[in-house]
Amino acid sequence: MKQTFPIMQYLPLTRPRACQYFLNKLSRNGVHCALDLEDSAQDPFDLEKTKTLKQEARRGLLQISDTFEDPLQTKIYIRVNSIDTEYFEEDIDAVIQSINNGMPITGIILPKVEHYKNVETVREIFVSNNVDLEIIPIVETSNGYKNLSQVLDSDKDSNLISKVQYGHFDYCLDSNLWPFPDPNHIEFWDIIKPMIKVISDHGKVYLHTPFPFPNNSELFWSSTIYLSNLMPKLDFWATTLNHDLSLSEFPENPSDLKPSFLIKDHELLIEKARNISDSYYKGRANKRSFGVSSTRFIPPHQVLAAMKFLARIDK
Repeated sequence: MKQTFPIMQYLPLTRPRACQYFLNKLSRNGVHCALDLEDSAQDPFDLEKTKTLKQEARRGLLQISDTFEDPLQTKIYIRVNSIDTEYFEEDIDAVIQSINNGMPITGIILPKVEHYKNVETVREIFVSNNVDLEIIPIVETSNGYKNLSQVLDSDKDSNLISKVQYGHFDYCLDSNLWPFPDPNHIEFWDIIKPMIKVISDHGKVYLHTPFPFPNNSELFWSSTIYLSNLMPKLDFWATTLNHDLSLSEFPENPSDLKPSFLIKDHELLIEKARNISDSYYKGRANKRSFGVSSTRFIPPHQVLAAMKFLARIDK
């Protein structure tokens, strides 16, 4: 058995020098890149800090585009902020300016898409600015999940959507789930299965949600193989958050994934919520979005869900 699916890694634009270094390194090794103006450029507990980080991320993108010289073997996508945020228009302006600077951007990744009109609006902006980019909507709200078939039905004639990404952390928060299921849980795949069938039936490429365990390459490969076996005709990409995982070698004898059910014990759920919150704050660098424990990336979405769960317990 060999690897038959592409890999894409997210890179934070708040660190443009490191971003450009890894962009080139990953490209030389066949890994596509998503440069991020959204989740990695925020402080979910400080609006003013978030605004500063958004500005830094846009400047980071422009800085990279101004010095772009190395040819790439893979594709660059830019994740912008969702269309209903105050940051969207400036994000799109930065993307267009970067293209004009000569940066080979393939497309944008558009968060929290719930209606086809979101995609049409972005396309109209691109046409008016004479650029042609792929548009990849992210399914990461309960409404987006529910409306996915309708969105893709609406795209049959225009074919504006090339790929669809699933955003697991946002979806779990929006759906009031606790705990968040991981790739080794049955509940995780119960969410995935109906969605990938809709995506496959419409002939789109599926971008899997970013893998949350940077040091667990065995689970990364086994869960990705499990995905490919769920629907053998599905055209999909795996998505990562760190280069060690992106560049890890496909195992000669990959282990079989045997998903289990999430814990149900009430006291263990409370303990997990507290551990997630504590680990997030201990591993959060420079008051940016993600925390990192010894074993996993911890997004603020997971912390917010844990806090909501604990607040319900305390009432």
